[in-house]
Amino acid sequence: MSFTEGSILVIVEDAQTRELLAALLTGEGYSVQACSTQAEAMEVLEKQQFNLVVCDFVSVSVRGIEIAKHIRAKFNLRHLSIIMIIDTKNPINKIKGIYAGADDYVEKPFEPAEFLARVKASFVRMTRDLDANPLTKLPGNISVFKEIELRIKSHVLFAVGYCDLNKFKEFNDNYGFEMGDKVIVYTAQAIMRSLKRFGEVDDFLGHIGGDDFIFITSVDRWEDICKEIVVEFDKNRKEFLSAEDIERGYLVAKNRKGEEGQIPLLGISIAVVTNEYRTFSHVAQLSQIAAELKHYAKSLGGSVYVKDRRKSEDEAL
Repeated sequence: MSFTEGSILVIVEDAQTRELLAALLTGEGYSVQACSTQAEAMEVLEKQQFNLVVCDFVSVSVRGIEIAKHIRAKFNLRHLSIIMIIDTKNPINKIKGIYAGADDYVEKPFEPAEFLARVKASFVRMTRDLDANPLTKLPGNISVFKEIELRIKSHVLFAVGYCDLNKFKEFNDNYGFEMGDKVIVYTAQAIMRSLKRFGEVDDFLGHIGGDDFIFITSVDRWEDICKEIVVEFDKNRKEFLSAEDIERGYLVAKNRKGEEGQIPLLGISIAVVTNEYRTFSHVAQLSQIAAELKHYAKSLGGSVYVKDRRKSEDEAL
């Protein structure tokens, strides 16, 4: 099992328990990092990537509920599974842990075989249910589909923003895949920051693949979010472009037909679809409208966002 497939963060205050858990997990081939305090764990989570967190439900320096809420509130951490170590049989504490975002729990004193079985079951669920993008660690296609489907079935008003980079293939060909990956990671971070600043706690961000992202927010927040994404992207794209290209205002590169010419600088297009004026019964309907709208947005040139304001599928853009 590779590091990214089996990386576990153990957050347990008691040294004996922490060492036992780390030894059990390491013996099974997992990559393990252990912390004794919540503060230390928060720093580690910001710097490294994990698949599973094993933590105390409560101790002097570890508050499992706070850790779970922190993880579930972060776009790039939501994919993590959480197992809490509980030293009480009080069912209320178990319920509190699950409601805070824990996926499972183990009672102390625990049997090593049972603990490892729960860890393995957690990884099975992750493989089956989660499809985090390996580059950005954001939820992928399956999670995006489920989230949109959930919003449709709930009959609440929502807005879906489809983000796509303009001229990314040409940029990639000219600057290389490593720089292309940096742009993708930056784009994810820019959208995250915009959602955090103008969005709501239950907003969603997914990475479909390549340079395509989807966010879901409320119908009264989407425009502020889109404005922020466009402004931030255009302001900071110079970090990924050469001074020569910036001064010239375009790339000299081959287009998709293999013809060399002037290629516009990297930009971002956002197509926004809402259920304010029409009702969706399945995700495919929404995706089709978004695809048409995204094509229209790209035809406008530069970084831009557009919203579907039609009330029926027969209306023109």
